[in-house]
Amino acid sequence: MRLTLLAVAATSFLVPAASSAQTTAAADTNSLLPGDLISVSIWREEELSGQFQVDQGGKVILPLLGERIVTGISPDDLRDQLTEEYGQYLVNTAVNVVLLRRINVLGEVGLPGVYVVDATESIAGLIARAQGIKPDGNPNDIQLIRNGVTTRTDLSGSLSITAAGIRSGDQIVVGKRSWISRNFSSVVGIASIIANIVVISGR
Repeated sequence: MRLTLLAVAATSFLVPAASSAQTTAAADTNSLLPGDLISVSIWREEELSGQFQVDQGGKVILPLLGERIVTGISPDDLRDQLTEEYGQYLVNTAVNVVLLRRINVLGEVGLPGVYVVDATESIAGLIARAQGIKPDGNPNDIQLIRNGVTTRTDLSGSLSITAAGIRSGDQIVVGKRSWISRNFSSVVGIASIIANIVVISGR
């Protein structure tokens, strides 16, 4: 009888796959999307804890529970569901769930590459992981590129990954300062020399 109840409980956890409209809406919220990672921590249960990939079908495989569709679910809702599910097997269950996104940081940064970050982290924090903006970089020129298309050119470092609508697989590209900005001191020096020549010539 208990096995039957457990099977029913596990089945009830399944949620329908999100529609394309739901997936698009979820991109601007703190919800799970294909390509994301979820970090699951269960108190005193290291073998059940870890980071788990959400595949392109929106599914994730969790220890003991098996395959689940999780797209469109917030980390808090997933935490509550996992607490209930694991509670069928464990005593004093304490589950923590963190949404992680895989983001490619490119352009004028110290160490370009793919970084896995908490979705609540700021863009500035993400860039700091890439060893910050190089001297020639422009902190006011941070673009979001998705599938080869620039979707935002107004990203602020203070925005969170979630608030900026950044998904796993997106590229954050830091642009370069203009030539004049990068060579301002040289331009001023040349202008000063020319001014002196003009003054001398006019005498």
